[in-house]
Amino acid sequence: MANRHKSNKFFTICRTRQVVFLWPVRKRQTASSTFFLVIIILVQNEASSQYIKRIEGGMDVKAYKLLAVNIDGAIFGKDSKISRRTKEAINYLKYKGITVVLTTSQPFSRAQKAAKALKLDGMVIAHGGALVADTDRNEWFNRQLEMDTTLDFCHILERFDCDARLLYGDHAVATRPLQKQNLLARMSFSSPGEQLMYPTTYVDSLYEQVLKEGSGPLNISVKCENSTDLDHICEVLQKEIQSIEMSRINRKECVFVGAGAGKARALQWLTKQRGMEMEDVVAIGIGEEDIDMIEMAGLGVAMGNASGKIKEKASWVTRNVDQDGFAFMVHELFRKQLRLQVD
Repeated sequence: MANRHKSNKFFTICRTRQVVFLWPVRKRQTASSTFFLVIIILVQNEASSQYIKRIEGGMDVKAYKLLAVNIDGAIFGKDSKISRRTKEAINYLKYKGITVVLTTSQPFSRAQKAAKALKLDGMVIAHGGALVADTDRNEWFNRQLEMDTTLDFCHILERFDCDARLLYGDHAVATRPLQKQNLLARMSFSSPGEQLMYPTTYVDSLYEQVLKEGSGPLNISVKCENSTDLDHICEVLQKEIQSIEMSRINRKECVFVGAGAGKARALQWLTKQRGMEMEDVVAIGIGEEDIDMIEMAGLGVAMGNASGKIKEKASWVTRNVDQDGFAFMVHELFRKQLRLQVD
């Protein structure tokens, strides 16, 4: 297969059907010069083709103003720690004047802990998009599930053998076999600093507990050991309850939020509040719950450890989290962008 070569003032590009090779071109080359080969593997879809054309055409790279990132798999590694390079990348974004938004389907406290470790004062999209708040927990957007919807949800779940958790703002409620009622469970994320505590009360009946709570949760997590069983449960729930929206975290877990919530909608709302357009946004995703977010953004990025479906939708696939893919992407994208004016 013949390769096509093209150059501009920034890059020399060698393009094949599946791989694009980019390396810096310098006007003066000496024996002491050091050159680094950068290989970007892109899925050949419409979005990635447009991204390639923009580079090949020598066009100015757009000045992005906001970066939204799923902390679960992009910021936190497999050991639930944040690498030094990731912290440096966040500092680099702050220097460039870029607004950073941390997103997660987990409770707000997880993102708050990450923000503290990163020394980041900014906005958080938590509970799968049902909550938007600043790092001091001043709420901007709250879309908890309706009480009746939650009760119907719990009633349906009684038919199935699955692990369900109702995530409220500062605690969770769950049912699990062989667990004592009112047990305080510890969700430890081992991020820098002291352990993050998020209390979970285990009960015999979620339905009865919701009546005691007096309100619906922000989101609901459902897990199954068998992905086929989870598919069936999700299908039944979506068919019988119209006022919920489902997003898949992985093969064995999905998250439900109320109608009008979701990461993409929350990000769109926040962007508008900041006087920006979605074209000004870079979104970095991991799981299928991030697909809408990266499709709506000006530039959608998938981590190397992301699911196959999100890689297909992304314009850029970076390295995986253990290879500091977040930091690599940040420096490659923003190094040529001028510093924005910070109010």
